[in-house]
Parts: sequence; C-alpha cells; structure tokens
Amino acid sequence: MNRRDFLRISALGAAVLTVPAREDATAAHPDLVAVLGPDPVRAIGAQYRRLVPAENDRLRLRAAILAPRMSIAAMVRRDFETGRTVLVNGWVLAATEARQCALFSLLA
Repeated sequence: MNRRDFLRISALGAAVLTVPAREDATAAHPDLVAVLGPDPVRAIGAQYRRLVPAENDRLRLRAAILAPRMSIAAMVRRDFETGRTVLVNGWVLAATEARQCALFSLLA
C-alpha cells in the first residue's frame, strides 16, 4: 500500500468514526439545557423514558431524532404545528424535544 492510499483510507476511517459521535452530540443536546440547566433536562428525559418505554433506548431515540433528515429546529416547529406534543414534568414539549431530553439523560 502506498502512502496516498494509506492516507485516504485513514481519513475515511476517521470520518466514519466521528460522524456518529457528532450526530449524537447534536441529537442529545436540547436547547432546554441552556434555559433549565442539565439536571432538570435529565429529569425530563428520564420521565419521558418512563412514559414511553418503547423509546427507552439510545439507538431508538437517536434514530427517531435523526431519521427525518431535517434540522432539529424544523422538526420541533413541525411537531408543534401538527400537535405532536407531550406533557412531561409540567412542560409541554415537542416530541423531538422530549426525545432529545431522553437521549441527553442516557448519555450525560
């Protein structure tokens, strides 16, 4: 293997390994953290996971958040527009926000 092929394969491998981590960081960082702080967001996430046991899994939550291939902000707007909301710990959240909180509670 020559140097050029080695560098190309190494760069591709690094990109493949970092994309899921970057996606997890985006998917698992709800805007609510800046407003409420991490502990209340973890509590919201834990409660959502109890309310929706089918989504009490990091991979399922990540897939649900990232599958639509649109920005998280756009998904949150769409959730509110279509009535896809959930009441968790006294907060009315878009389904996407609740899933982000749940993923945050699992990863943090």
